Parts: sequence; structure tokens; C-alpha cells
Amino acid sequence: MDRDIHTLMENAIASMQSYIEQGHVLAAGVSGGKDSTCAMVLMLEAVRRAKQVAPDVRHYITSSDTTIENLSTANFLHAMLDEVAMFVEDSGLPVEIHITKPSLASQFVVSTIGRGTLVRTPENGVRDGKRMRACADSWKLQPQGRLRARLEKEASSARVKEIINVVGTRLAESAARGAAMIKRGESANAAVRDTRGALAVSPLCDWTTDDVWTMLTLFADEAKRPFPCAFSQRTIERLSDLYRAANDGMCGVVLGEDGQRAACGSRFGCVFCCVAGERDRSLESMVREPEYAYMSGLNDFRNYLLATQWDLDRRELVGRSLSDNGYIRVQPDVLSYKERINLLRYLLTLDALEVERAEQHDADLASGRIPDTPENRELCEIQFEMITPAQLVAIDFMLSMHHYAPHAFPAISIWFEVHRLGFRYRVPQVEVFPKVPIPLHGWYRVGGFDAEAPTDGLRDYAAEQWNPYRHPERLSAYAQTTSGERTVYFEESDQLDVDASRACEFVTCAFDHAWYARVQGYAAIESARFWLNETMLTLPVGASQRYQDIATRGQYFARLAERLNLTPAELDRHLVDNAISDAQMRGIEGQQMHLFPLAA
Repeated sequence: MDRDIHTLMENAIASMQSYIEQGHVLAAGVSGGKDSTCAMVLMLEAVRRAKQVAPDVRHYITSSDTTIENLSTANFLHAMLDEVAMFVEDSGLPVEIHITKPSLASQFVVSTIGRGTLVRTPENGVRDGKRMRACADSWKLQPQGRLRARLEKEASSARVKEIINVVGTRLAESAARGAAMIKRGESANAAVRDTRGALAVSPLCDWTTDDVWTMLTLFADEAKRPFPCAFSQRTIERLSDLYRAANDGMCGVVLGEDGQRAACGSRFGCVFCCVAGERDRSLESMVREPEYAYMSGLNDFRNYLLATQWDLDRRELVGRSLSDNGYIRVQPDVLSYKERINLLRYLLTLDALEVERAEQHDADLASGRIPDTPENRELCEIQFEMITPAQLVAIDFMLSMHHYAPHAFPAISIWFEVHRLGFRYRVPQVEVFPKVPIPLHGWYRVGGFDAEAPTDGLRDYAAEQWNPYRHPERLSAYAQTTSGERTVYFEESDQLDVDASRACEFVTCAFDHAWYARVQGYAAIESARFWLNETMLTLPVGASQRYQDIATRGQYFARLAERLNLTPAELDRHLVDNAISDAQMRGIEGQQMHLFPLAA
């Protein structure tokens, strides 16, 4: 049966226009892929047509930046949204654009390198028989949920009807997606409740992949467009090129040439996504194209993460929680300090190499060694920075509290070595480590982190003396945790946060050779205290005791190693050799319960 794309488009527009005229707010979620792009175009046209009837109803375009999206897709999305913003302003459409990001502490590089969180893989990303994706929860759903709550509050204040999410899901996208859509009752014409209880409409519900590309073809020639569109012809070309590159060059017919449109269904995700399995075939296909070869090192990094996930020598032995009777678990858990430093070096090197690539590409274009094309002009720009100064400060703060950090400002020092001293750390090729059982070495007694070495955590005696002179405007020279422990002065915000402009100034300007040489002789904890006292980093409200506990734990084992004169490897061996067994631990717990029986 012939499918008329104009009829499909008009039906989708009319449905959304009807909701607008009833007083509903529309919110299109855009990922930069073909489906959500088409859904957004249709929604914008519905808003344009309903403008005279409902001029005061404000609508939204939302997008998620996980900070580690496929770089080409992310760059395309940002450029496309810039065009949309100009189109909305020029057309006088009541539309706002919002881009969400995960909290700083949840962002991949901060969580993985700073805290040692294991990457999600097919093996460890399953809970209760269901696959769990960090990118779908911490990186997308939670930030989008916070944004939606704010937008709903604004809509309620404006006395308009409930927000309806415009999504680009299609029944034909995959068997699993289709089954889930049918179960939820998704429709192209009727808004239904999604799993979170929010209203959603799927204007492309019954479309095929071929329908999507046929619609995009209509907007490739600016003179023949069926209605005004925010995008330039170059944007449509770039979207087509992305899918071609991710599909081994087999995607076609966006601009009218012959080819196989239906094959153009590649999926783009996070550039370090390990849940996808052994290989990221779309990314591998892309980096074979000269235009996207700059991502090859990122693909190597992704493969390294997956290959080493079961190398237990790359994991931490010191447990993160203290039992009621003063013991910590000795068992391979999060990534070790050494491995976190390796990952930091690899990513900072990739950032530095990308700067060098862009500079060389610009020189080659200026000298005529490469042709002057739109693609080559775009590649003169730096395409990515995987670790920003703000992320680097957050990483440094967390690493500074680790017991194996050799000196203050460990992460900033590595940035200086790579970006200023020219050190390079290439991602190694390693054999895949097989999955193995995780052994429990036992339990090590620490008391209240005072059994064998003294601790004061984040307390800074020097700052307490100097703050009245350096910061006389402050009410106090120090601060206290929620449990009343005295620490260095700190300030709080909704989430762990870093002042991005001050971080950039410190990392790229203030931290020079003199700083680099001087901090090698300071204890690591000093830089954690520095970030707080200088208020460059703020703690989440009510979380101060948690960070004090982290600092105390790290300082305890650092001082224990110093007292016993042990290297990191020797301290690990000491913990294993002196840990009590699980059976002994249960015996101690049983004795304590006998001595202190529970109240009836």
C-alpha cells in the first residue's frame, strides 16, 4: 500500500495542534537522531499553526547531555539546536530550549575516575534479572525529571493544561521497542500515560524508517519545503552523513539519490557505552571514515574499559563502609587509585591529541594540503574535551582523599604534565580478562578509624589560624559537619558543584611550574581542604559528614602505611594477611548481640 508522507505529516501536526488549542503544553525530547528530529520538526509546525489561537502557551524542546555522548552526534545536536533557537526567535514562536546534564558527581569521568565507580557492562549492569543503564537513570532520567518538575510548576503557575511529551518512538524501530509501546498503549493521535505517569504522544508511532528519511528528504531542498523549517540544507546533509558513517556507508536517499533507506537505522549512544557489548559497531564504522577518525582513540578507551573489567588487580581492596563493630571489608570493589590515575592520563592525553589534531588540520586547510570543504572547515575546530577544568577539580577533590594519593593536587598535576610538559599516555591494547569470582579476603579492624593511626579528616588547623585574616568577612574560620565534627571551612549548594570559571582560571593559568613543584611535598588531603576553603568546590547540602568520613578513611590508611613504612602494594598485602575471616566476623557479631540483646 502506498504511503503518502504528506498525509502522515499533516495527521501528526493536526493532532498536536489540537492539543495546543486545548491549552496543553508540548515538550519534545530531542537526541539528535533522525526520529526525534522529525518529531521536533512536526511539533514546531504545530506550534506555528496554533500560534494565533494559543499565543500565550509556552512549549519546550529538551535534550540530555550525558557529557559522553557520541561526539559527532553531540556536536551535530548542539549545532542543530542553535539553528532552532534562531528560528524560534525569528518566527516569534513561544518555544524554549533546555539542555540537561547529570549532576557533577554523577558524570562519567567524575564518578569513574574520581570515585572509582565500575563502568556498566552486560555482566554487572543487571539487577533482579533486568538490565540497568546508568545513562538511562543517573545521566538522563533524573536530570530530565528535575527539569520536568520545574517546567510543570511553571505551567501550573501559568494556568495551562498538563505538559504532553512529544517522543519519536516507532513501533517498527525494534521488536522490543514495539512490544513496550503496545503495552503502554502509545498512539500517534492520543496522549497516554508513560511509566512515570506523564502524558506522552508518539506522532511517528506507525511510521517506518523509510517514512522518516522520506520526510527529511522534503527539507533537503530549501526551495521546495512543505512548510518553514529551522534547519539548513547542511544540517540535513550532516544528519544523513552521520547515519551513513555509522552504517558502513550503506545509508541512502536523503537527498534523492538511489540507495537503501531502510538500512539507515543505526543507533548512537554514549561514546564509552560498555552495555552495548563487546564492540560498538556504529562507532567502529564511523571511525573508519576520515571525517570521524578523530574518535578512534575514544573507541580504544571504551574497549580498554570493557577488556579490563574483570582484572581484579585493578580494583580497590579497602571497603567503603564501616561495620558497627569497627571493621571494614577487604575485597576487590571499586577501581583502584592506580587504575583511576591511568584512566585520567589516557583521557587527558586524548584531549591533548585532539587539540594538536585540530591545529594541524587548520594548518593543512590554510596551506591547501587538504580541500576546502564544509567538512574540513568544521574539523578545524576542537571536537571534544573529555575532561573539563570543572570536572578535573571534582576529580582532584576526590582523589586527594584517597590513601594512596602521593601528594596534593594529584589530578591537576597530571593535567599539567600532559598539557604543559608534553607527557603522553596512550591507551594500551590489552587482552580481555575472563570473568572470575570476587574473593572476600576478610575483615580488617579499624575501630572508629582510630585503632592504629590518628585522623582529623578535612580539619585544617592552618586555615583556622589564617582565615580570620584572609577571609575576615566569614562568620567563622572553620565549619562543622552535620554530626558536629570540626572541618575546614566549606559552603554548600544543592549538589556537589564547582565554580567552572574559577576552576578554568586556576587549572589553565594559576597552576604553573612553581605550583607543580611545590605541591609534590604536601600531603594529598591538603588539596581537598584547599578546594573547600577557597569555595571553588561546594558540598551538597547535608552531605558534609559523608565527605568527612571519606576523608577520614583515606587519611587513616595513608597514615597507617606511613607508620608501618609500607608501599601501597605492601599495605594491600598487610590488610589481607591481617584480616579476620567472614566466619570470625559473624562470631564477633554474635557475641556482641549476646552481650547487648535487642529490646523486646
